[in-house]
Amino acid sequence: MHNKQASCQQGFTLVEAMIVVAIIAVLLAVAVPSFSDFFEKNRLKRAAEEVYGLIAKAKAETVVRNMDLSVSVDTTQWCAGYAAVAACVCDPDSTVTCTVPVAGTAVTEVIDGADLKEKGVTITENFTGTGPTFNSVRGTAGAGTIGLSAGEWDLNVVVSPQGRVKICAPCSSKASMGYPICPTPVCP
Repeated sequence: MHNKQASCQQGFTLVEAMIVVAIIAVLLAVAVPSFSDFFEKNRLKRAAEEVYGLIAKAKAETVVRNMDLSVSVDTTQWCAGYAAVAACVCDPDSTVTCTVPVAGTAVTEVIDGADLKEKGVTITENFTGTGPTFNSVRGTAGAGTIGLSAGEWDLNVVVSPQGRVKICAPCSSKASMGYPICPTPVCP
């Protein structure tokens, strides 16, 4: 009888390791563009929700304070705010900064999108002036649209003449991202 020792192999061969590395490389090549798209889309949704929230708050404050409040959008600085004066600015050192009086104190009502601007989110607006003014008696507003874009994605924050505020996706967007399609212009 002779003892044959069974050889125990441990570890991977070079070929096996190279195959695993190649598979990981292929998976990453497929996944990286998806991650980029995911982050662009989420930055855009965040920007649209922030702008929508600011405008909705201005509309509500108009009724509570019994004063007309105007929303201003600065597309160069990428900021928006509201105040009792039209064309307020986001700069806290300005004499017409976007503030609202609360119990004798001026409270700044601004969203600053500088970080979004750096990451490729753009903002445009088509209001008469710099943004809508909400009428405290009738609840109406200056109609217009704030357009937000990031890569192939687009969202609009629309203010109607009746003072309604909504987020919708224009036809130019890659997808609606769960928001309704904007009614005009008619999509092809």
